[in-house]
Amino acid sequence: MRADPTLVAIVAVAFALRLAWVLVVSTSPPTNWIPSGDQYSYWYYGREIAAGRGYVSYITGQPTAYYPIGFPAILGALFWVVRITPLPDNYMLAANVLHVVVGTASVALAYVIGRRLFGRLGGLLGAVILAVFPNLVYQVASLQLETMFIFWSLAALAIVVAHDWSRGLPSTRRLLAFGFVLGISVLIRPFSIWFVGALFVAALVARAGWVRSLQVAAVPLAVVVLMSVPWTIRNAIRMDGFVPTSTNTGDTLCLDRSLDATGGFRWADHEGCADPDLPEVQRNRENTRMAIEFVIDHPTREFQQIWRRAKLMFGSDNDGVLAVNTLGGGPVIAEDTAASLEDVADAAFDVVLVLAGAGLVVLVATGGRRRPEVALVLLSMGALIAVPLLLWGNPRFHLPVSPFLAILAGGAVAAGVQLFRRSLDPP
Repeated sequence: MRADPTLVAIVAVAFALRLAWVLVVSTSPPTNWIPSGDQYSYWYYGREIAAGRGYVSYITGQPTAYYPIGFPAILGALFWVVRITPLPDNYMLAANVLHVVVGTASVALAYVIGRRLFGRLGGLLGAVILAVFPNLVYQVASLQLETMFIFWSLAALAIVVAHDWSRGLPSTRRLLAFGFVLGISVLIRPFSIWFVGALFVAALVARAGWVRSLQVAAVPLAVVVLMSVPWTIRNAIRMDGFVPTSTNTGDTLCLDRSLDATGGFRWADHEGCADPDLPEVQRNRENTRMAIEFVIDHPTREFQQIWRRAKLMFGSDNDGVLAVNTLGGGPVIAEDTAASLEDVADAAFDVVLVLAGAGLVVLVATGGRRRPEVALVLLSMGALIAVPLLLWGNPRFHLPVSPFLAILAGGAVAAGVQLFRRSLDPP
């Protein structure tokens, strides 16, 4: 199949922007958990895995499962390759270049999805928007996991969205491929597991019936579960507990569930959470139990907190600048420049958000509710929004939704262009 020259040009621009950003900011490895936060953890555990020392907490010196294994394992594999080959011994640059590659690939994947929803023009315009999306460009120079999670989530979705649903349900081979790629994204961040539910609904929209739709969804779900088995077994052996994902679930559930919670982050050491000195697995279990009990006892408060989390989650789109500036070596972007970059990112996000709303209207108005691929995309996007709203408000949590916003925005602009062209046609 001949490559679309316009798409090639868009992908080239996306690659150039991301690589230029990495080379300009030239970040250093994080040296401490404060202020680098999760970035230091991913860096540390990636290096430990590459060196063959396993996944052992730098705080307790004991085996840990506090973060899902996916991203540290990917970094570990990358660092191991760098260590044993003649490649430059620069782990930070290697991680950034990997982000450049997968971030660029995500633009192409957005085109594949956008084309199925809105046609070639809509797909190209969505790819353009994603190619220059400021905060997603900023993120590639960080060690946040969102760039990697976005790539694998979009790749999984593209596999089933690209299927011609008018000819029937996806083949078993395609479903297995979807499950494998989805499994990688789930190991990075489990939020995408709900894509399986979106596939089930898509099969129902395709009039497959309940039984056949369940069978379709069961194939990738089985693959994802199978891929999680080694990690779960490791945790059972090393930590004496059933941990299929990670042990930070309890912390993320309990930290915003107390009567004085405000929707945002705070340490999980208040009265709404378990004793932070408990062993990791036990603390995770207790925090999960306490969070569930709080919601049952205070349902009205939970709805109020969801609204607060949503405002925090979508209130800004510039944390890529902070992520880069809190790596090792101190801030690499001057304060005034950082403020300008943040303003540009926030303004761009607001515009895309409005256009995405228009794109959603276009989909509904053109009968998208009756198309399985539309159900797949919109329900997957909805899952990526809904899950964080049950945790706590963090602007980072909306980053995986950004490509979907770009796709919808591209569809809105394409509809406007087509409407304008029709207005120019003679009556």
